Amino acid sequence: MTPSQEPQPSSPGKSSAGIPVAVAVPETRRSLFRHLIWLVPMAALAASIVFSWLGTRDRGPVIVIHAAHGFGVGEGDPVRYLGIDVGVVRSVRLAPSGDEASISLEVQLAKDAGDLARAGTQFWVVRPQLSLDSIDGLETIIGARYITLYPGPKNAERRTQFTALAEPPLADEIRGGMGLEIVLDAPTRFGIQSGAGITYRGVRIGTVIAVGLASDATSVEVRVRIREAYAQLVREGSVFWETGGFEFGLSLTGGLDIDLDSLRTALIGGVAMATPVQSGAAVTTGTRFPLAADVKEEWLEWAPALPLGSELLPAGVALPRLLRATLTWEEGRILRSKYTLAGWMHATPAGLIGPWDMLRLPEDARDGRAILSVAGRSFDMGQLAAPGVERLESAPLGLLSPGLFGEAWEGLLQSQEGTGGAVAQHRALTAPEDLILFRDVGRDPLGIDASRLRIEGDRVTVDRRIAISEDWHGALAMARSDGAVVGVVMSSEDEVAIFTIP
Repeated sequence: MTPSQEPQPSSPGKSSAGIPVAVAVPETRRSLFRHLIWLVPMAALAASIVFSWLGTRDRGPVIVIHAAHGFGVGEGDPVRYLGIDVGVVRSVRLAPSGDEASISLEVQLAKDAGDLARAGTQFWVVRPQLSLDSIDGLETIIGARYITLYPGPKNAERRTQFTALAEPPLADEIRGGMGLEIVLDAPTRFGIQSGAGITYRGVRIGTVIAVGLASDATSVEVRVRIREAYAQLVREGSVFWETGGFEFGLSLTGGLDIDLDSLRTALIGGVAMATPVQSGAAVTTGTRFPLAADVKEEWLEWAPALPLGSELLPAGVALPRLLRATLTWEEGRILRSKYTLAGWMHATPAGLIGPWDMLRLPEDARDGRAILSVAGRSFDMGQLAAPGVERLESAPLGLLSPGLFGEAWEGLLQSQEGTGGAVAQHRALTAPEDLILFRDVGRDPLGIDASRLRIEGDRVTVDRRIAISEDWHGALAMARSDGAVVGVVMSSEDEVAIFTIP
């Protein structure tokens, strides 16, 4: 065999003739391939878990809302609270329950809204609704329906199952346990519907929550919620009557004039209440009263002084009562002009305290006369002299002697000391602190933040940016911390100041 004919090494996997042949692969390489093949699905599974976790870490709990009707809510529609999205509807399905079917809405809440899923939270579907007062859900005419809610008490337990309200709750009903809830028993419905107002001297103080038959069907029960600020008006002797119907007037110049508030009452009914002077104790939730069909004239004459607004003060502190006072006089000889200065006065054991400009004779008063009217009495300030009236030290306050009221003073003093707690004590205002200003019981109090006060000696001035009208002249300033009377408000066109009672 010549050198050119010597055997040549063959390529792997091929014979010397170029024919493919099987090549043995080491066991270790086959094992490595087998393990690599299994890593692919495991990596895919791990990636799926990671992506799933990343997608759900910002999600809150999943809850189920049961509703009698879906009102067009569908998958992907939002759940909103205070105008922002706090969740989304994941699914809507029919859920048979006994003889009737209902709707089950599965809702995914956002992570920061998870606390809303607690006992007492109310859900309902927002949809277009036309009522006498307003048009609600107007945005859902074109856009999608959505679910909204009102959260339950903050410390309530977490829940995952809820029942939606068939109708949006009334404004007073949303307040939950706040206020006073009573029941009125009536022989008939009187046309009263949920949402009808409860009024006291024409001012709305509550709302009819529900109307239905009594358990024995012998009468109609009208469930009423009185707002917390007015709960003290309802006493053991209070009376209630139905105020249906409306008022209208017809004149040649003005044409037909219809009272819209009365028209509202005619359509959904209304209830008015009154409380006598000898009214008894304040009632508690669940108290029942009869509902009369008509009002008695004597009820309209009742005018008790009741401690509204006392919930703004510490427990056990009653509001002092204030008296409305007016000083009237005339000026000029030929062209006469009549002037009136109005304000408030406060009865104390030492006498009736009020602004000094109401207890002195104006310099330009005609014939040296000015008449002060207060507590059902009239005094000629031109003839009244000490000790009937005197100025209190350096403060612009004056004192009207108790002797001017004779035997009626004790009764007047007792009626002015407040009810429902200890009589408020007097003290000086030595440093700025949060205050509450009070006038009479029929008007809302006014809160003043400590940052709005500036103390200059015996004068405490109030920031001019706080809107305090001259009608606060003589009102009392009370401390939020302990309920003490810290001064009398002096209101003028130039400034508002508070002076401590000496």
